[in-house]
Amino acid sequence: MKKDDIISFGSTIPIATRFDTNEDWRFERPVWNQEKCIQCGVCFLSCPDGAIHENDEGYYEADLQYCKGCGVCIQQCWTGCITLEPTVERPPWLIK
Repeated sequence: MKKDDIISFGSTIPIATRFDTNEDWRFERPVWNQEKCIQCGVCFLSCPDGAIHENDEGYYEADLQYCKGCGVCIQQCWTGCITLEPTVERPPWLIK
């Protein structure tokens, strides 16, 4: 999210003005290990936001503009080829 897409309420509370992307609040993103992936498409079928698509090589990847980082694809993956990688550091009160 660009600085122009945020306005401030007072001096302390930032408010997003773009609502067509999840990049401003997603803390983790899914990453596929292509050596383990069998190209079954279960991740694609299980994504609640339709944020996973097939690339030119037949492997799947997330469209990070729409991915919320929910982890459903990871739970449904038969081979365990998907992991979540942090995109930004979480505040201490949100660390699992």
